[in-house]
Amino acid sequence: MPEMDGFETAELMRSNPRTRQLPIIFVTAGMKEDRHLFKGYQLGGVDYLMKPIEPAILRGKVQVFCDLYRQRLELTRVQNELAQQNARLRETYRELERETEKRLKTAEELRQKDQMMIQQSRLAAMGEMLNNIAHQWRQPLNVLGLKVQEIGLGFEHGICTKEFVDGNIAKCMEVVRHLSQTIDDFRDFSSPDREKTVFDVGEAAARTLSLVEESFRYRGIEVRLSIDGKPSITGYPNEYRQVLLNVLMNAKDAFGDQPAAGAAIEVKIFTENGRSVVTVTDNAGGIPDGIIGKVFDAYFTTKELGKGTGIGLFIAKNIIEKGMGGTLTAANVEGGAQFRIEV
Repeated sequence: MPEMDGFETAELMRSNPRTRQLPIIFVTAGMKEDRHLFKGYQLGGVDYLMKPIEPAILRGKVQVFCDLYRQRLELTRVQNELAQQNARLRETYRELERETEKRLKTAEELRQKDQMMIQQSRLAAMGEMLNNIAHQWRQPLNVLGLKVQEIGLGFEHGICTKEFVDGNIAKCMEVVRHLSQTIDDFRDFSSPDREKTVFDVGEAAARTLSLVEESFRYRGIEVRLSIDGKPSITGYPNEYRQVLLNVLMNAKDAFGDQPAAGAAIEVKIFTENGRSVVTVTDNAGGIPDGIIGKVFDAYFTTKELGKGTGIGLFIAKNIIEKGMGGTLTAANVEGGAQFRIEV
């Protein structure tokens, strides 16, 4: 070669990005030393052909190395694509991680919000319970006070015989047992159920009404209970009674502070299509059309500030529908509203 030898040509090709990857076949008349052979391979040579050259062999080798070159180019292209895909996948993974973290944070915030709502509901229910206990105890405490006074008057008038004292003591103890039973009923009502059990719907409704009947009567609201058959369901009896209490309290509040004459709430229990049904119907005029679709929304209330949390019916619906697989709905009927619990 007049300007440079084959080794210098190979070095020049390897320094040029456009020819750096091209396969090089050295053609030589012979190798005087092995170091020349090694130098050619170090410079990127892929083969040596000795002169004289056989054209068929040269064409074959060129074809083979060109095919290998194209395959290497294709492999490089595939590797680059895979690298890009991996980069995109890593970015997608990072986005998923961020999205998952965001969702977990949102879920935790919702859980804390739900816990706060439940706590607010419990506090509101506690206030209702204290009010109901006051009404439930008022008459028994009056009877107890009268019997104690009767014993004192009997002693003053000289008629305090053993039979007289024993009779009054027996009556006082009966009243005390009634008060104690009331405490047990309220305590059981507030205890959460850990496992689902089969329970009588009519009995659950009757026990719930026994806790509030005095306060309803004090407000001038008549409560009528009718039970057809003996429907039973599998679920959480105390939570179910909490639902009934929330619905009953909502019906009571619908009458306002001064219920009109004839104010009444009718509770019907029956079986329909193999499911237990409880309807609570009042004659308080019904729910306005503009809000009837919102009565089960969280924090929705029509009460004055400080008189309602707006979560009682929301929690009641969640207990029935998510906890027991039933439905809790509200609709207007003639003269009032009706809540329907179906499990």
